[in-house]
Amino acid sequence: MKRSGRWITLAVALLPAAFGAYIYRQTQLAAKPGAPESILRSWSKAKPATTERLTLPQLRRYADSVGIDTSRFAARQSAPQRERSLTTLLFELRYGTKPPQVSYTGLREALDPTWTRRAAATSSPTLLSEAVPFGPYQQLVAHYTRLRRHIPLTPGRADTLRRIRQTLNFYRYINRFGTDPFVLINIPAGELTVFDRRGTRLLPMPVIVGRPDQRTPCMTTSVSNIVAYPEWNVPSSIALDEMLPRLKRNPLYVYEQNLQIVDGQGRELDPEEIDWDGLTTTNFPYRIRQVSGDDNALGLLKFNLQNPLAIYLHDTNSRDLFTLSADRWRSHGCVRVQKPVELANWMLGKPTFDAGFMKRHAYGQKSRTLPLLKPVPVFIAYNTADVDSTGALRIYRDVYALDKR
Repeated sequence: MKRSGRWITLAVALLPAAFGAYIYRQTQLAAKPGAPESILRSWSKAKPATTERLTLPQLRRYADSVGIDTSRFAARQSAPQRERSLTTLLFELRYGTKPPQVSYTGLREALDPTWTRRAAATSSPTLLSEAVPFGPYQQLVAHYTRLRRHIPLTPGRADTLRRIRQTLNFYRYINRFGTDPFVLINIPAGELTVFDRRGTRLLPMPVIVGRPDQRTPCMTTSVSNIVAYPEWNVPSSIALDEMLPRLKRNPLYVYEQNLQIVDGQGRELDPEEIDWDGLTTTNFPYRIRQVSGDDNALGLLKFNLQNPLAIYLHDTNSRDLFTLSADRWRSHGCVRVQKPVELANWMLGKPTFDAGFMKRHAYGQKSRTLPLLKPVPVFIAYNTADVDSTGALRIYRDVYALDKR
């Protein structure tokens, strides 16, 4: 009996080491290119009956499977270092990092301070699989997994994987900003889509964005109000570079385009009393304003974005460009939307504008501002890889040459 008792004691002592070796073998297998779900399943099966804390090797392997670079975490770390690395990696898995193209951040982050603690305190895979509960993100992860199975990778496939990683990070990043439905504008795709927070596409449409020499900036912002029958205060760059030469050649251009010449005190001037020949781009003392109407460059609806860059969404007086041309990169930087009435009604939460609004005579209408019940988040992004409405992988042209390798 004494000998039998010693064997039992030895077996019990060796159990933790044996289980640790088993976990190591399972995670090594899981580290091979494969679906994140299979990694989570193997991890879940390997768990002991009692709940264990998440380990850094487990997290690194899962993060790698969804496109996060984990090479910056040293293989050997002290216990405090491992704890910091675990928290850092969990935060990135949930919230990503700020994309380098974002030039203005106007949305307040709404982070869950308990998520990383809850995820670190359990070895359950559920929290990690639901870290970013966004449908297109999950579809893109599936494409990433599929492409990684092809080893060795061709240069083209490796570049596609890099592009997908950038978009996966973007989707993690927007997870920082609350739970409201939002508008996403992807510049390389020339598309606007309204998403709910689960990733359901509510209102897709083409848009026209800035041309390569007058780029639409990437930003996180919101629409605060909508202007019906907007006036257009012409930016000085357009007034000087495009309109002034035309006015010098033909002062009647003012009437043809329904323009107003305004002095420093805001008074409208008679264009026929202005010495156009004596004006240059360096001594032009006026502002140019286009009155509301069918010919207004902003069209009949303007969506005011909160930003210091004078960028907004708007209708256009050249709506046929959406059907006559595939060129979606031809504006001065603002975003022209194909379905302004549908977008406005969605933001306002009620059918404020009917189907005939765009066709009725608009001259003589005064501008009016319609406040929203709450601001609508808007993300202007630069994703050269994404999924479409069917879940298919799409690779877009790098129109602004911003896709860093």
